[in-house]
Amino acid sequence: MELKTKGMELLSEKEKQIADKLLNEYYEKIKRQIKKDFTFKIHFKEYDKEGEKKKYSINAEILSLKKFSASDYDWDFARALHKVMIKLVNQIEHTFHSSEQK
Repeated sequence: MELKTKGMELLSEKEKQIADKLLNEYYEKIKRQIKKDFTFKIHFKEYDKEGEKKKYSINAEILSLKKFSASDYDWDFARALHKVMIKLVNQIEHTFHSSEQK
C-alpha cells in the first residue's frame, strides 16, 4: 500500500495521533477486502478557523482494480475520519462482496 496524505500539516499533534491510529485500523480491513496492492490518498482540510472550533473536511481515494472515493465533514476530527473510512469500506464490500465470502 502506498499512502499519500495532503494537509497533514494543518493538524495538531493530537489529531495526527488520532489519524495514525484510525488509518492503521481501517488499513487492515481494507487490505483484507481488496487483497491486491492499492494506493490510498487522503486530503485533510480545515474550515471556520476563526473561532475556537474548526470544521474538518476529509477526502479519501483508494486506487486498485477500481477507484473508490469518499468525502465527509464534521466539527469533530475523529468522527469526520470515521465517516469517510466507513463509506470507503462499504463501497469496497459492495464491490467485492467481501462480507459474504467466508
